[in-house]
Amino acid sequence: MTANLGKRTKDITGMKFGSLTAIEFDHVNNRQAYWKFQCDCGNIHTARSNTVNYVCKKYNDPQLPSCGCVELARKTKHGYRKAKDTHPAYRAYRGMMSRCYDTNNSGYKWYGAIGVTVCDEWKDNPEAFVKWSIENGWSKGLHIDKDILCKIKGIYPHIYSPNTCQWVKPQVNVSESTNRTNYGKHPNIRLSQEQVDEIIKLYNSNDKITYVELAKMYGLKSPSSIARLIKLANKGAD
Repeated sequence: MTANLGKRTKDITGMKFGSLTAIEFDHVNNRQAYWKFQCDCGNIHTARSNTVNYVCKKYNDPQLPSCGCVELARKTKHGYRKAKDTHPAYRAYRGMMSRCYDTNNSGYKWYGAIGVTVCDEWKDNPEAFVKWSIENGWSKGLHIDKDILCKIKGIYPHIYSPNTCQWVKPQVNVSESTNRTNYGKHPNIRLSQEQVDEIIKLYNSNDKITYVELAKMYGLKSPSSIARLIKLANKGAD
């Protein structure tokens, strides 16, 4: 319907924007031109031409914009609506991979350097890791832990895998990694959950006890480990 176009309305008939192809001018509202677009999925979608053009340039994604089908599919797959976003579990995935394989990562010496690896199922497939996470207890604020199950199963060096990982509270993860400076030489040196609970209870009930004293009481090398544990525990209680 190019005959109905105003003098200031650009004819975009046939032009493609991501998954959308302009098929005909629809109407003008508040000086904004609305067009009918056919999506690659077959749906007819009406939208402002300037909005469609903006999304196309902003994301530089061959599938965006769409009638909503692409965004919905990605949300279903990853848990997030926007293509530029990803499920929060991806952060854990990136951190896990970096610690194991990036020699410039500050934690590499406690992971990759001592043989900690990521299983083949996850190593080159973040989607598999995210899918496993969603199906196995992931929720906001939890940490990925491999040490507890590896220790129970007697697996050394430890490995990130569906059979050895679980999502745990931050204070539990800290308790499993507090003495990581001794990892490899003394893999069984860990705080139990009972000890973690005791430390938190002692600190919260005695305003005179210090991190240094607690570290000495529980045989920890650094009081900063106690500080981190307390901080995470109190944060989780908020």
